[in-house]
Amino acid sequence: MSAKSMVKVDLFPVHKESSIPAIARTVNHAFSSDPLIRWLRPNATPWAQQDTSSGSWQYRRIQRIMFEGEVFRSGDVRQMADKFPQRARSKVSTCTPTAPVTALPEKEPKISMEDGGINSSRQDAGAVVFLFPPPGRASWSLPRIWLACKLWFLDRLAPAHDSGVREKRVQVLMEKHDESVKLLEATFPKQKLWYLEVIAVHPSLQSRGLGGGVMRWALEHMQNEPVYLECTREENIGFYESFGFEVAEVVEMFEDGSHRDGEGDQGFKHWVMVHPGKKGS
Repeated sequence: MSAKSMVKVDLFPVHKESSIPAIARTVNHAFSSDPLIRWLRPNATPWAQQDTSSGSWQYRRIQRIMFEGEVFRSGDVRQMADKFPQRARSKVSTCTPTAPVTALPEKEPKISMEDGGINSSRQDAGAVVFLFPPPGRASWSLPRIWLACKLWFLDRLAPAHDSGVREKRVQVLMEKHDESVKLLEATFPKQKLWYLEVIAVHPSLQSRGLGGGVMRWALEHMQNEPVYLECTREENIGFYESFGFEVAEVVEMFEDGSHRDGEGDQGFKHWVMVHPGKKGS
């Protein structure tokens, strides 16, 4: 492994909502062309061009992850560009996990330096991680209690909804996700099993080794305990395998819940992958 690919990545926990816009923009651009997102939102405006409703939904979603799980981010795009200079594009893309949101785009969106590129997006997060620790790990602090109360009121007074999503497909996705978790919990202790939902690298920083650095950071943060993710591109399986992940299950989904429907739903397939951690951890 080259020295450049081993550059250390530092991420820090996000507790303040002032960081959410920078995180949301990075996630939106990184996952705009992801196969799962396209399947869930077949006729909607791409995430990279979000409308007001989907933007509000993404903001609320990150708030909820801050409450239920852990949100981490790196420095901004300019800082990470200095640390990870551009290099020749790798033949193997560094994808990122997850459901309900997953993987990096197969092809980077066109971001011209004239219209912005790194210059206009320098306030965006260079990389983002969404993690869900095993049950019972999160401690109750005053900020977390406040966020829980705030979300309770917001969900009742001003519910946020992604108008572009097809709800029936979301329901199928969540049902399949729950089934996969039950299978994993039959093999791994529930009290030690993590869920790595998202690693997002800003499109202007992809193919520089940053994704691999973030993955190494995440595994160290989880202290070698078991962790699973959902990979949405078959060509990215090798990336995860290089970090010790194994395919545990191949999941196929259709809108009617069982097979291709009559309205052109070609279905969607993803790979549940698990890192067994180290024995005795």
